[in-house]
Amino acid sequence: MHNMPMHPSLGPHEYKELELMLANKKPLALFYTDSEMPEEFTPYLESGRLHCTQFTHHFLFKGEPREIVYYVISHAPNTPNVQRLIEVIKMTLSVGFSAPLEREIGQLLGYDDADIEYYIQHINRNT
Repeated sequence: MHNMPMHPSLGPHEYKELELMLANKKPLALFYTDSEMPEEFTPYLESGRLHCTQFTHHFLFKGEPREIVYYVISHAPNTPNVQRLIEVIKMTLSVGFSAPLEREIGQLLGYDDADIEYYIQHINRNT
């Protein structure tokens, strides 16, 4: 078990996503190619207990084509919040950092308001 900092924190669900989802305490989990989905999710995805929706963001980096694949894990295949999370992430990819959009992403992922605000303040201090 990983030692988790006391709230608020930048990643209170980190290393606990599956545990929280299986206990119905987390509605969605998000992973992407730079932070691969943990293998522990695989049996639950294969059995249908959890579902994965993927989308890919294509972009240029130093003139070279790149892509990031996003994996949204949910309890049901057609959860409306999955599509909303994808829409909001795509908005952030086009407009950059936006506190209201980051707040909505945090809410969709099931973070506490204090953790969301802590994250936003952290990002604001580092930009």
